[in-house]
Amino acid sequence: MLNKVVGLFGLLFSISVSAIEVDFGDPVEVELTVSTVTMNDNGMVVTYEGEAGKYGMVFATHNYVPSNEAETQGNFTGSVQAIDDKGQIDRSFTAGLWRRDGVLLRIYGYDDDNLNRIMWVGEGNLKTKIFRAKVWELDGSR
Repeated sequence: MLNKVVGLFGLLFSISVSAIEVDFGDPVEVELTVSTVTMNDNGMVVTYEGEAGKYGMVFATHNYVPSNEAETQGNFTGSVQAIDDKGQIDRSFTAGLWRRDGVLLRIYGYDDDNLNRIMWVGEGNLKTKIFRAKVWELDGSR
């Protein structure tokens, strides 16, 4: 009996796993400038800005909260605002996880965009003030 239950569970699991398809497609690659870095009692706040391809001019603020004593990893929340060439403004909430190695940040984020759910992975250098990210639109395209 146990073999039948395990076999049925395995069959159902394999069917449900194969039903989930994930194709993020090609990412939009962006490069922003680190505008400010401010330390506070909760961690640090970093602002970014720059031209981001089809999204237009982007301004972002991330509130980084460490989850360890060395302050080398944690979570963040923030906001992103994009102004496209037609003057349309798109604002979204952003959140995710980060880790830091010296002045280098590795960031994994999600944006609750009005048109698309957005997933992105970025790397920022607090010394050179360069932030690069790959952005995937999960719920359709613009």
